[in-house]
Amino acid sequence: MNPILFSAAKGAERTMLAQHVRANNLSHADTIGFKALMEHSSPMRLEGSGFLTSVTSRTNSAINNFAQGEDIRTERPLDVSINGDGFITLEGLEGEPNELYTRAGNFRLDGNGQLYLGERRVMSIDGPMVLPDFEFITVSANGLISVTPIGGEASVEVGALKLVKPEYDAMTMHASGHFVPKGGGVLAEDFTVQVRSGYLEASNVSSLEELVSIMSLTRQYEMQIEVMASADEIAQIGNKLLKA
Repeated sequence: MNPILFSAAKGAERTMLAQHVRANNLSHADTIGFKALMEHSSPMRLEGSGFLTSVTSRTNSAINNFAQGEDIRTERPLDVSINGDGFITLEGLEGEPNELYTRAGNFRLDGNGQLYLGERRVMSIDGPMVLPDFEFITVSANGLISVTPIGGEASVEVGALKLVKPEYDAMTMHASGHFVPKGGGVLAEDFTVQVRSGYLEASNVSSLEELVSIMSLTRQYEMQIEVMASADEIAQIGNKLLKA
């Protein structure tokens, strides 16, 4: 096998995968709590007859950039952002892990008082969060939810968000777009996690950086294609010399 052609083809393949990662990031630039993906690859020399001078690239699993996004002030009590490290716990849907973890906090209430993020129920320390009818609601810095009942005067605690704080390198993105532990299982609550009510955490994706990266990767891909064409031309010349 032509080592030049092989290396260029594998390089073009890796460049396409990197473009997919960047395009995915760009599509989530406005997604609350989204964490940008970063693709990592390393060179790998191939062994065996015909591959002694061939080098390919090995793509490691894409990892997330967990840098905190900017806070967006909404003044909506059921919008919650995390200060510093940590995750909010969600109940997994059928076929998903029992719990999923997220940095998004744009909650909604259904008609039965159940607290949702998208289609998944928000978890309290004791199970899915269910709220009684209320006039006012507040979420404290440590995730305690208090309500003022209809016609009532005193505020009453009705539950607490299940907040967790694993090491970020122990987490991986699930197909749902939320996070799960790499080793599986359920995380224990961490009472040191702090939240802010009335705020949301924006995506940490920089649209400008992603666009620049896509343009750079496109140029790299074009260069690899040119190398492949040159390698094919060199091979044809070599075949003609052998036939002469």
